[in-house]
Amino acid sequence: MSPIKLVGFDLDDCLFDSTGLSERARVKGIDAMIELGLNLDRQKAIILLQEIVNEYGSNSSKHYDYFIRRLNRIENFSISFNQQYKYIAAAVMAYHQEKINSIKLYEDVKPSLKKIKEMGIKSAIISDGIPIKQYEKILRLQIDELVDLIVITDEVGIRKPNPKLFEYFLEKFGVKGNETIYVGDNIEKDIIPAKMNGIHTIYIHRGGKYDFSLSDLNLTDKEIPNYEIDKLYELFDIVSKINNQNFS
Repeated sequence: MSPIKLVGFDLDDCLFDSTGLSERARVKGIDAMIELGLNLDRQKAIILLQEIVNEYGSNSSKHYDYFIRRLNRIENFSISFNQQYKYIAAAVMAYHQEKINSIKLYEDVKPSLKKIKEMGIKSAIISDGIPIKQYEKILRLQIDELVDLIVITDEVGIRKPNPKLFEYFLEKFGVKGNETIYVGDNIEKDIIPAKMNGIHTIYIHRGGKYDFSLSDLNLTDKEIPNYEIDKLYELFDIVSKINNQNFS
């Protein structure tokens, strides 16, 4: 068997705190509306917005629209048509400004990516999402030069958890699953489809929305990650362990 030749990573909540950043940015939007004159208790507004996020999903672009509609139609507010769009515009501006100002890598990411490169191992990012949004994150995080390949699912027309995405990933590098490690924070979308391709899987605990204790999940042997880590630095002991097993 060959040594590890390739390490792949998910992006959101793996290389940077996507969940925390989004939550902080949404609250900035609430604050902007209140500063503009919206007469609503801040904590009540935060709870209402989180309820909307839970219902429509974190990737919806209409959270603040639904927020204003709900205030008018359910909470009996009387926000005028023009004022509605002023509030929404202020919230969206504040939301994006916070995302621009506060996006940053976890402290273990750059040193780990540099070490991988020094070891002669290839690296890649495989991320679900709209390409322009995901590339914006990657460019702001300044990691595009530290990896050998970036795969955004909507570029290739295959989304996680389709295992064909990981098959494509292996084919791009001409490597086998047992020569590859994939690090992700989502059991369903990262771990299971990677394992289906024979890839060594690492479940990283970053405290994001998909971070669970494995003991709380009813997983089969085919679904359980090969390894768990809290910091990327732990990756290198795993690489050594796999390589030693291969040559023992």
